[in-house]
Amino acid sequence: MEDLISIIVPVYNAEAFLNRCVDSILNQSYRNLEVLLIDDGSADGSLAICREYERKDSRIRVLHKENGGVASARNLGYRTMKGAWFMTADADDYLAKDAVKTLWEGAVKSGADVAIGGMELFWKEGEAGERRCWKENWAGSLPEFTAQCLVPLFDLQLIHNQNNKLYRFCRLYCDESMSINEDIWFSVKMLSKSSRICVVSDVVLYYRQHQEGESLVSRFYENGVDTCFTLLKAVEGLLKRGKAAPAVRNEMYNRMVFHICGFAGLCYYRSDYSRRRCLEEIRRLVRRPEFARLLSRVRPRGVKNCLAVFVLRLRLTRVYHWMCLALYGRQRREFRARRKGERG
Repeated sequence: MEDLISIIVPVYNAEAFLNRCVDSILNQSYRNLEVLLIDDGSADGSLAICREYERKDSRIRVLHKENGGVASARNLGYRTMKGAWFMTADADDYLAKDAVKTLWEGAVKSGADVAIGGMELFWKEGEAGERRCWKENWAGSLPEFTAQCLVPLFDLQLIHNQNNKLYRFCRLYCDESMSINEDIWFSVKMLSKSSRICVVSDVVLYYRQHQEGESLVSRFYENGVDTCFTLLKAVEGLLKRGKAAPAVRNEMYNRMVFHICGFAGLCYYRSDYSRRRCLEEIRRLVRRPEFARLLSRVRPRGVKNCLAVFVLRLRLTRVYHWMCLALYGRQRREFRARRKGERG
């Protein structure tokens, strides 16, 4: 007998994409679904579209709330869902026809608490995009997953996305203080709570790519670096519970250095910060004790990481600042010219 699976869809001003997303859920080959459409204070016609779907299909429930962000919308879904399993979906993406069935069968067959699927990135409807899938079906314990799959799946960004996974019910809520990095944080936390994990080689999620500057990950967030350290703590917890070998730990530490420095670099070419303010942000980063611990643990790999770790270990913040100005100079000039044009 098929288990009840809840699918939680935060909806905010998504009328241009919403039908494609909801139709892909309702047309799943797996039928025993509860679909929670969480309208997060939309100002367009999204709520009306949700209500129309609710009238047509008894599997759908619509919940409306004041705007509070995707994390708060998902949390409302977690508090009210009835399924033994759950998935999440963003309103501008859509699912493969057999996505739920493929993930559920993989999880049940292997006794997994989390099932991870592949995804295909696309820019426009109907256009094939880049496929990111694991090479074969896989299942094992958390330590086995950490040893064999964590790093390659991280590099494929299959850890980063919350929506390419099926989760056995577990009481975990999104951190609503995180305006970015919340997807990967949630995935890492759920993996660390799992005894067994399975990976399916099929595409389960079609993940929309937006124009440069529109994507959440390309925007500047004042608390972006702070959320990286919330993520780092979760990654360290996963490595500990997964009994990660030193080599795996070092690979993940390298990726976290790259991730944190990348977010710090956004202030140079995605914000209106002055050069002095950018320098102060680097100094603030270097003063963080958890960053100092990370730099002391990592054996850097790759030219960028080797340079960054060497300079920041010595707290040569002005040197690192000059490196960032040189690296991001063209993007910084283009961003400022574009902003000047927008302001007239």
